[in-house]
Amino acid sequence: MPDYLNSSHNEISPELRGSVLRGILGSIAGMLVCILVMLLCSLCGIESFSITFQLFAGLVIGWFYRLFHGRRSKTVAYTIVGICTVLVCALWVVLLALLPGVVSHVHLTTADLVKLWSMIRELLLLCVGLGLAGFFFTRKSLLAYADWKKGPWHIAYAGGNGLSYNLLPEKLPAKNPPTCFAVHSRFAPGTHMVVEGSSLRWRRRFRKDLVFSVHDIAGAVLGPSNGCNVLYDKNYQVLAKFAGSMEHADLMFLWLLRWKITMDRTPAGWHSPDEDSPDPEPAQPSVLQQKFVLRMKRSARIGFAGMGCFLLLLGLALFLALFLLTDVSALTMAERWALVFLEAAEMGMGIVSLRMGKVSRVEVDGEQMRVGSRFGRTTEFSVRDVSSVSRSLGWIVLYDREFKTLAKVDSYLEDLDRLKAYLASYGIKM
Repeated sequence: MPDYLNSSHNEISPELRGSVLRGILGSIAGMLVCILVMLLCSLCGIESFSITFQLFAGLVIGWFYRLFHGRRSKTVAYTIVGICTVLVCALWVVLLALLPGVVSHVHLTTADLVKLWSMIRELLLLCVGLGLAGFFFTRKSLLAYADWKKGPWHIAYAGGNGLSYNLLPEKLPAKNPPTCFAVHSRFAPGTHMVVEGSSLRWRRRFRKDLVFSVHDIAGAVLGPSNGCNVLYDKNYQVLAKFAGSMEHADLMFLWLLRWKITMDRTPAGWHSPDEDSPDPEPAQPSVLQQKFVLRMKRSARIGFAGMGCFLLLLGLALFLALFLLTDVSALTMAERWALVFLEAAEMGMGIVSLRMGKVSRVEVDGEQMRVGSRFGRTTEFSVRDVSSVSRSLGWIVLYDREFKTLAKVDSYLEDLDRLKAYLASYGIKM
């Protein structure tokens, strides 16, 4: 973590405050990028896109302002970015009017300049209005950066994620969270946050993982249902974000309560369980030695078998239509290979669909688990290697202690409650 984040509330470092000069340079760089993009669009004959792009000029200039670490002041940031947004829109109108004459190398007379000024005057108000409107509607990221003491609240309350994205649970589990667990997204692949004791790792796509300790967390902001939850440090810098709809988000809330992290808008029904609660009873030998097999539901097997038969019949009909009723010799070699590939893909999909109902299963023999995928791949491992479980669309994903995928269990299997009880006997929540 950067050293400047270790400063106190009353002694804010110059690096954290930013610089007015760097903010101006960043905004000018953003202006040049915007003008270059709109110029290229005009040269390529897509003037409509260059006009629409002015709605996002403020967003681009604000991004460069933050990239160059401009002054973290709402007044300064709004003034610099707003002026540069107006300037880039005004300069673009001038360039748009002068561009045809510059490209064709035509000498402009006084009458031509008068006509150009008339066109500039008519378009100037429209383009500047588009730029200011775009800046107003895309200012949230700049506001979170400039108004830095309220930045976590701005990020947490930013909508657009769906009304049920961050629904908070009414009650939390009545037992302490495990030492290691992960917070997964139910819809996107991969692990988002991993908790190991008192440390937390935030895994982000296309960016380096951020690792920090619970002692670095100054507080948490619980956002509305369409927002998110934000963890921040003592300098109000965002450490991590997560949503209430994620798998094991209730364990994250419980973990924060256990470490006495201040949370804004904590629901009345939330409380930390007694740390001296008795340990769970060990599993009975009869549970540990159980042996069973879970197959795909009968309705699912019939559905996949029907789909496979349909695809095979369709492939057979395609074969008869193409190779018996069509003059194959009149086709080119590329067309023949395309037909062969299409026929092979059709028949292959039919065969795979027929096998899905038989190969997709879970076999349990004591502590050993054998999971068969829909495509026939079998994975064998010990139940003690499973650290956490998450549900996604159509799958139940089992993770190891490094939060890597062990196996994917088909959610169409029969009697999943039995598998749930089996994992629960080993302290694994499904």
